[in-house]
Amino acid sequence: MARGRVLTEKEKGEISALHKCRLSERAIAKVLERSRPLIHAYLTCPDTYTTTKRPGRPKQLTPTAERRLFQEASKGKSSAPKLKTQLHPDLSARRIRELLQKHPGFKFDKRMASPVLTKHHKANRLKWAREKVTWDAAKWSQVVFSGEKKFNLDGPDGLQFYWHDLRFETQIYSRRQSGGGSVMVW
Repeated sequence: MARGRVLTEKEKGEISALHKCRLSERAIAKVLERSRPLIHAYLTCPDTYTTTKRPGRPKQLTPTAERRLFQEASKGKSSAPKLKTQLHPDLSARRIRELLQKHPGFKFDKRMASPVLTKHHKANRLKWAREKVTWDAAKWSQVVFSGEKKFNLDGPDGLQFYWHDLRFETQIYSRRQSGGGSVMVW
């Protein structure tokens, strides 16, 4: 049997009022845009409506536990299996992934990689940018920007994914320099 929305208190009042005005169950259903069997079920026994237990397996997570799961995932440091072992060992990692995918505030995203920048590197970059900010189109036309591709000999460069909380900035991880061997093509 299909399960729809439960009647709100406002709808219950409207059904009772329309029934006292001698409208049929079908007419009430049409006015409220609800099913006739639902209207009939409420009118036959309004006191016990929604007091019966709804069928189906109960939720494994309480709303509090679900919020805790989302808080841990928003830190972006744990995968679904790690969240499972940390918070809910009885829950499967697949179910945790499903919960995170359904949540509108999370996205499974690639973590951005960048080299480790020291204070010296940052100062040099800032100095370079300040020198070039006044350049005109003629000077920039003398600069050649070329694309490059790096082929790693020992596999990928630490491709990482994480659960990104859309309320926060994307996470960046520092990768190791010159490890494993690679070929660069321009």
